[in-house]
Amino acid sequence: MHDASVHLRSYRGNPPDESHPFVQIVLPVAGTFEIDVGGRQSALSRSIGTLIYRQTSHELSSSGFNRSLILDIDERTISAQLLDKFSSSPFFEIGQRTAMLSRHMADVLQKGEQDKTSGNAWAPILIESLADGKVDTLTRLRSLRAMIEIDPFMPWSIERMADHVGVSLSRLQAVFREQFDETPHLWLANLRMENICRLLSNSPLPIAEIADRAGFSDQTALTRAMKNAIGTTPAAYRRAFSQRPQ
Repeated sequence: MHDASVHLRSYRGNPPDESHPFVQIVLPVAGTFEIDVGGRQSALSRSIGTLIYRQTSHELSSSGFNRSLILDIDERTISAQLLDKFSSSPFFEIGQRTAMLSRHMADVLQKGEQDKTSGNAWAPILIESLADGKVDTLTRLRSLRAMIEIDPFMPWSIERMADHVGVSLSRLQAVFREQFDETPHLWLANLRMENICRLLSNSPLPIAEIADRAGFSDQTALTRAMKNAIGTTPAAYRRAFSQRPQ
């Protein structure tokens, strides 16, 4: 397997028990179900998740709708400190930060736009959220940037960014400028424009669809934004830089 892979899954009835040669983190995002992990039972929900050690037998039981974010991780990429944290019990309360991350990750998966590198990108962000609820602001800020870079077209706002880092708006602005020499708004706008240009040059998507994905009201709004940012229109950029046969 890759170092990590991430999936959305639903469970029905009583599937047979199983074990895996990797660590598995289960974070419910909807509904509830019962699980037995190595002889210990618990109901999993949006407030309770589990970390299952490799080669640990586990069995599920469900009578209703449920959906979970599943992260399969090579044990060698997880710190001994984190593994020790779950040595006494595989179950844990899902904190606010982990819950926000899992909902965001589920949104990305539901859009069907995950590529093979997404799991490796998501894994350290999620693991960091489980490892220590008191990580420093800079670590949270770097994790935030990595998360946004996976899908910059999600409806990010400066307020939402500050919430993820756990700081005020003014503190976010100050730390961002100090660490990266630009404002979070400018960084996000430039990142989105880079991804728009990538889609224009590497994908067959209609310009109107690219505009919609990027959060613009219509193609005209995207055209105005591109002319202001890089001095050209989407159509002209595609003609000049398309990697596809014309």
